[in-house]
Amino acid sequence: MKFLVSCFLFLASCILFSCGNDASESEVENPKVDSLNVNAIVTSGEIKIIEPVADEEIVVLKKSGITLTEIKPEHNKEATIKINTKQFSEGENHLSFSVSGVQGYSISYLANNYSLSQFSSDVFDVEFLYGNNVFLAFLTDKNGISIKTNKGCVLKNAVLGGVESLFDMNQPHLFYYLPQAETNEPILDFYLVNTSISESGNKVKITINETEFIIKKWAAYKVSGLKNIKNTVRIQLIDKNGNLINGPFNDSGDRTFHFVNRTS
Repeated sequence: MKFLVSCFLFLASCILFSCGNDASESEVENPKVDSLNVNAIVTSGEIKIIEPVADEEIVVLKKSGITLTEIKPEHNKEATIKINTKQFSEGENHLSFSVSGVQGYSISYLANNYSLSQFSSDVFDVEFLYGNNVFLAFLTDKNGISIKTNKGCVLKNAVLGGVESLFDMNQPHLFYYLPQAETNEPILDFYLVNTSISESGNKVKITINETEFIIKKWAAYKVSGLKNIKNTVRIQLIDKNGNLINGPFNDSGDRTFHFVNRTS
């Protein structure tokens, strides 16, 4: 997994996405490796977002003084995002999206599951580099929680320079979202593509400061009980037997976050 992630960061290093909607784009013939104006070949494939089942249960997980409490989402079942931009090139790209069925939203943009940007506008600029540019763009509600609907995201891989695509659109993928580096109140949130999690199926393994939790329900979770200002979190997509599912982003590695305005 670390080898594949290293390949992504070496060959690519930035931005773009499309989930569930917009299956593929036409290929550009004979891309030139050394041209800043060359268009990208966009990896073909159709992804699936398996929406979590709405229920009244609030999952609470406790271990070693740390508590994860499920956050119930707002009612955004009709939330839809589509990308209008059809061609991408090396350098700065002007991305345009259409959003419907939701109010008070933002667009979160994950580049190669590493760099996160958040926008209040449906039009913004991002940079693509030579190599694989896997980007996930998804809607978040007014509280910053990801909207987990089958039309709530866009996932794409814009491959620049004629190199090999390192991303399989048809495989299960786990994307890290929250918590980010600085927070007042840590929330755990992530995005699942082409898979669900359940008691009898795949799951998400969470490690917070060496304390492990097994998540069987796709939701955001409030994290409480942390005693340190600086903390680590790691998320992994595992199968029903506890084995890591192959994929470039299915093991986030250790991510560090710390409390802002907290002295103890």
